[in-house]
Amino acid sequence: MPGSSLRAPVLWLLVPFMAGIALADRRPAHGYLIPILALIAAGLGWLGWRLADRSGTLAKTGWSIAVMGVAALSGYIALHIRSPRLDKTLTAPREVVVVIETEQLFPPSPTRKTLSGLGRIIGTESHLNELAGQRIYFSAIKRLSVKPARSGRYQVRGVLQPLVVSPETENAAGFQRYLESAGIQLTLTRAQILREVRPPGWFRQLCSQFENHLETILRQGSERQPAATSLYLGMLLGEKAALSAEQQNAFMRSGTFHIFCIAGLHVGVIATAIVAMLQLLRVPRRAAIIGGLLVLWFYVQVTGANIPAERAFLMIAFLSGSRLFRLPGNSLAALAAAALFTLCLEPRQLFSAGFQMSYAVVGSLVVMCAPLAQRWQEAWRPWRDLPEAAWGWRRHGVVWLGRGLLAAGATTWVALLASTPSSIGNFGLFSPGGLLANLIIVPMAMLVIVAGFTSLIGGLCGLTGISLIFNHAAALVITAMDWLMVHGTDLPGVCYQAHFISPWMAPVALTALVGVMLLGASLRWSKRWGATLWPPLALTLILFFGVKFG
Repeated sequence: MPGSSLRAPVLWLLVPFMAGIALADRRPAHGYLIPILALIAAGLGWLGWRLADRSGTLAKTGWSIAVMGVAALSGYIALHIRSPRLDKTLTAPREVVVVIETEQLFPPSPTRKTLSGLGRIIGTESHLNELAGQRIYFSAIKRLSVKPARSGRYQVRGVLQPLVVSPETENAAGFQRYLESAGIQLTLTRAQILREVRPPGWFRQLCSQFENHLETILRQGSERQPAATSLYLGMLLGEKAALSAEQQNAFMRSGTFHIFCIAGLHVGVIATAIVAMLQLLRVPRRAAIIGGLLVLWFYVQVTGANIPAERAFLMIAFLSGSRLFRLPGNSLAALAAAALFTLCLEPRQLFSAGFQMSYAVVGSLVVMCAPLAQRWQEAWRPWRDLPEAAWGWRRHGVVWLGRGLLAAGATTWVALLASTPSSIGNFGLFSPGGLLANLIIVPMAMLVIVAGFTSLIGGLCGLTGISLIFNHAAALVITAMDWLMVHGTDLPGVCYQAHFISPWMAPVALTALVGVMLLGASLRWSKRWGATLWPPLALTLILFFGVKFG
């Protein structure tokens, strides 16, 4: 059965590494303890190396404990290295003048009077040297500020204070959790960007110019359809600010807002399209993989290099790498390696909703989707008493359509199971209607992404007619999507307000649910034990005992 024999030895490193990060966040150590812990980790590593060549149960057990101990201590130390002031926070607001390097800019809404983004302090006044290197969220008054660009350096004056997001900000609680998960402890508000200290580098300027060119191509022929154009740009370039409040609310409530974040769906579809194009051009296999990854990486950079997109790129890169070097890998092993690499680069991603939902959903799809879809398809046997040779094309078409719908239904069902704890914990929403909404909207979104990719290729090649045709085709699909979402979310039972009784229950529920899925996979989804029913049963218990609705 597909997916029943997946092996991922990296999980023995990933799980204790994540546990170490979580412990460091809850119980940070003083600076002098970190070298001691590093020495202990080195000692455990030496012990594991000495036991690696020895036989016997005791030696193998000792080696396993030593390796997992090194991974756990490494995670604990890694978070302290990346966030060196875990036990030190600013206690009172103060007015400062600092130099920041912008890391991310949030698209400005026409109705707002501020510019906002994330940055890192790289220069301060002499008596504030302890702030150097800290990441901050800044909100600057638009009419008084120099317009910032990503990766540029700017002198900013404002009020620095501990992380507090204004209640007036849309989804303030969720946004504050996002900032906390990014390791941000300070905000610079009521700010004024005084001057540009250093402009962005040539590569960032190239990406910005290329993005403007892509936007021009996607806007061709759509001047009279501003609503469809806003969704189109959101899906291809991630410009979520172009969505109206009604559109944002409808897609959020239906559990389909992820189609506007350049992440797994977009990067996966674009990667597939690139591979298909290179295959049509008869490019050799290895060259196609390398070239496709380079093009995909550039697309991620052009669309803002946001964390979800980079995370999705790493997943695809690790999976493609195993095929490139002909390693005996599988999807779960590639996923675990990508997660470990991601956390080594930025340990605080472990606490982000995007990381949790991405890896929980994709991991669950890897271990459960194919076996569940196969089981459902095996049960779909219309005309079982009639020889297949006598079916005719109509019956064959019905069987093919049914098998496709069952496969899509298994995908959305597993995704709903895996994403529900994070959706409730981070957004306060339980969206059972997302099962049907994703079944309808995701295929339509994939059509739009493919149409947009084709339009961009045509525009870059100077074939304006191709761009116009596919832009109009995408607009028709988007108009249907918009109507379905805006009117469909008013139906009863689509979405409920929900929250966990205690905040700690969200990560525990997600961990338990993923653990149940891994247990089912280890038993090869045994029919005898009804293993495919365990995840929905676990989620039902979580909702009944741990969640309050309304």
